[in-house]
Amino acid sequence: MKRILHLFAIILTLNLSFSQTSETNGTTLEEYNYMIRGYEMQLSSGLDMKRGYKVDNIDSITRSDYSFSFNALVRTKENKLAGILIIAKSEVSGRVYYLGMPINNTQLQKSFENDIKNWDERMTTAFAQALGELYSKQAILDYKEENKTE
Repeated sequence: MKRILHLFAIILTLNLSFSQTSETNGTTLEEYNYMIRGYEMQLSSGLDMKRGYKVDNIDSITRSDYSFSFNALVRTKENKLAGILIIAKSEVSGRVYYLGMPINNTQLQKSFENDIKNWDERMTTAFAQALGELYSKQAILDYKEENKTE
């Protein structure tokens, strides 16, 4: 239980971090559904990218038997962050999960958290570690940018 609470504290912090720097209006339901269903269908069918959007890789992190690819779903017209597309792979079960971390949308944030609650403790722990690493890398980059250090 403590690990799950720790995970949600990290998710909230990371979400707030991205939302403060993104200047976005918030993730829409259509964008969220694209992240959790549409992107996978696009890849498996060889379809073109959703019109008006692009996906930029942020980072890929592996912890034990689990890998997590964090990607920015960007609205190309405004060059604004719409959400974070997370592709999680389990070597234990062989499953691939497509998650959407919404920005500035409390209702969709609950759906995101519910998706993660379905994972076993090992995968949830690996995800918390990956989020922590991603957040610390971003904090270092932000610090260097603000203070113009190397």
